[in-house]
Amino acid sequence: SKVTRCDYQGTIVNIVDTPGHADFCGEVDRILSLVDGVCLVVDAAEGPMAQTKYVLSRALSLGLRPMVILNKVDRPDGWSRIESGETESELLDLFDMLGADSSQMEYLTLYASARDGWVTDDIDKIEYIRKTAGGKENEDGDAIGMKELLDRIVDVIPEPTIHCYDVDVSKATSLPGEELKGDRFSLAAVTVGYDSYLGRTCTGRIHSGSVALNDELTFLRRHRFGKDPKAGDTPPETKVLGGIFVNRGISRTPLEGGVAFAGDVVTLAGVPDGLAVGDTLTSVSKPIPEPLETPPLAPPTLSMEFGANNGPFAGQEGQEVTPTKIRNRLIAETDNNVTLSVQKSESDGEKTTVFARGELQLGILIEQMRREGYELIISPPKIVTKTADDGKTLLEPFEDVTVDVDSEFSGIIVAALTGDRKGTLVEMIETSNGKTRLRFEIPSR
Repeated sequence: SKVTRCDYQGTIVNIVDTPGHADFCGEVDRILSLVDGVCLVVDAAEGPMAQTKYVLSRALSLGLRPMVILNKVDRPDGWSRIESGETESELLDLFDMLGADSSQMEYLTLYASARDGWVTDDIDKIEYIRKTAGGKENEDGDAIGMKELLDRIVDVIPEPTIHCYDVDVSKATSLPGEELKGDRFSLAAVTVGYDSYLGRTCTGRIHSGSVALNDELTFLRRHRFGKDPKAGDTPPETKVLGGIFVNRGISRTPLEGGVAFAGDVVTLAGVPDGLAVGDTLTSVSKPIPEPLETPPLAPPTLSMEFGANNGPFAGQEGQEVTPTKIRNRLIAETDNNVTLSVQKSESDGEKTTVFARGELQLGILIEQMRREGYELIISPPKIVTKTADDGKTLLEPFEDVTVDVDSEFSGIIVAALTGDRKGTLVEMIETSNGKTRLRFEIPSR
């Protein structure tokens, strides 16, 4: 995920991108805790996809205010589906299926062409912009661009919700940052990292109070001190804050003034080394009484064994070829990729078993390690089962599979996925361009 910050006409707008695949549900849930509204970008030609469904379901369950941006309306296939109402009808059905409340169903829809750099909320002007003005001006001769999008974000998305411990807010609906300086500081770590110069870093949204350079900070463990088996009996360490940074564009820059307030999304440098994702950072002088509530971790669905390459070509492509280095790298990955868990293999002491949410998550990890110079062998993925509450029924993970195929081959796909794969056909939609969209529920095995 990426975070950036822009100052638009005196209003600070924090923009956060999140992965859409369910394999990264742990990161999606943490990222959504940073925001107060969502801009759902949908390809006008394709309509809502499987990843759209997952992220939107999480956002709606958190009560976030949605906006919909239909992109690529400049393309003929996208515009035809806008004119027929297919895409918007599919979106409305999706919102209803995911349990959106009445206020969320009244979402704002914008029409855009990111390639040409324009966006509008008036569907009647799209044809003129597409064909006549080339995305430079509307039929009134006014220049258009992305200003409409930023204006609507400021109007529709509410300002950050904050918590106050020692500040009286009984008569206030909005507070300037200066009034929060005396309140207790708290921030839940969404991502953590390490800088060779600044030390341990963490990114998150300030939940309450304010923080300044040289403040002395400590942290509260996610599971409360004394109840987390990993916590031990040692109290959390303290450190003096060494830097406060924000992202502008793709660059990380120091925050002007050196003070951040509740609602700001910031990266703090020089935080305690023991801080982990989900832990709560707070001040030593005025700590908060309880750690902040963070999203629970989703259970793993697949496992895979990693080992050092012991084949005839071992050592020819990578530099890291020992089981210990591979295991240490996998353990280090769990620092930030919290839905991964690692343990020593029960069948082979030289191998390491990694539990994850899905094949895509494991595939990205394997490619990262390969590029870093690790040579390894992997086993085929295995599903992770669990026993139901009745103590008898065995539960296994299943997947929602969407297939776009030429209509003439749809029968072959249905037969293949409902036969040996034991899938169930949930939905079958014929499109105007000779394609068929099939949706199945299939056991992960």
